[in-house]
Amino acid sequence: MKQVPLTAKVRTTKGSSVARRSRAQGVVPAEIYGHKSENQSIEVSEKEFVKIISSAKGENIFFALNIEGAKTAGPVLAVVKEIQYDKVSNSVLHADFHQVNMKEKIRIKVPVRVLNTDTCEGVKEGGVLQLAMRTVEVQCLPTEVPESIQVDAAHLGIGSAVHVSDLKLPEGVRAVQSAGSVVVSVAQQMAEEVKAAPTAEAAAAAAAAPGAAAEPEVLTAKKKEEGADAKAAEKK
Repeated sequence: MKQVPLTAKVRTTKGSSVARRSRAQGVVPAEIYGHKSENQSIEVSEKEFVKIISSAKGENIFFALNIEGAKTAGPVLAVVKEIQYDKVSNSVLHADFHQVNMKEKIRIKVPVRVLNTDTCEGVKEGGVLQLAMRTVEVQCLPTEVPESIQVDAAHLGIGSAVHVSDLKLPEGVRAVQSAGSVVVSVAQQMAEEVKAAPTAEAAAAAAAAPGAAAEPEVLTAKKKEEGADAKAAEKK
């Protein structure tokens, strides 16, 4: 479990106008809640917060929040539950932290990493490898949260799929989502998918990214055979 210290301050004034002034000064308004304690309004440095989030590369981070002005001394261990971004500038507008206890289980989303996309049997046969779930929500102790959930795609054929029930999770980690939910699958390739087939490098980046995809995301696709392109050229 990766713990990163972050300095925060108790936020004594609220309101949209106050929040706008804070953001203009490089400060992000935030809330921390959970673990049978009262919600706290805090603020953190946007520069430091973004630096930590960006370096995470999709991995979950446990923040050791040192809150100036808090009633209780010592760092507060918390994870980020939600970040609101400005649609135009992409700056952070607000963040929600969830306080955790090392002895209590938490529910948290873990990124899915698909392995061996370039050697997938179904892709070699002309299929398309699709990522239906970029994260899987699990329940476990904070010390048992895995960095990622790995799925080996090497032996997946066309029409095959890996479901939540097929995932190999570490001891003490339980998937919260439906056991029948599809995580990764190989579908028959459609003509229009050939044109926009991403590279294996792009596939790996997509699999590592945080968040959940609304629709199955194409990871790899077989290119058109050179022979077919040559015949088409001869007809012109």
